Amino acid sequence: MIKTYTFNYDLWEAKAVFEVDTEKFTEKMATPTLEFFTWDYDKDENPVDEVMKKYALRVIELATFNNFNAQGVISLFKRQEGYTLLDGSTGLKLISVEGYEFSESSLEVVIS
Repeated sequence: MIKTYTFNYDLWEAKAVFEVDTEKFTEKMATPTLEFFTWDYDKDENPVDEVMKKYALRVIELATFNNFNAQGVISLFKRQEGYTLLDGSTGLKLISVEGYEFSESSLEVVIS
């Protein structure tokens, strides 16, 4: 079964979309990823759902700081320790990612 996960960050300021083949990327595969990084996550929830939140944050971060699209992030993930590939071969496929765009107009200045 294919599930689509769409993550919107900070009122659509950034976005990541994944397809997950739950027959390939199972709860059994997701749990070691969560444990590898010792992330804080809800252990009562589905491990696949929880790990996808972590992946979304990471791909948005990589897209933002490297100015990459989905293909660039997929390539970077080949060298990310503890993560699985995002090219679909392991059941996870990054469909699209939009990084956060920093704007000077969003800066609040406090001088003391």
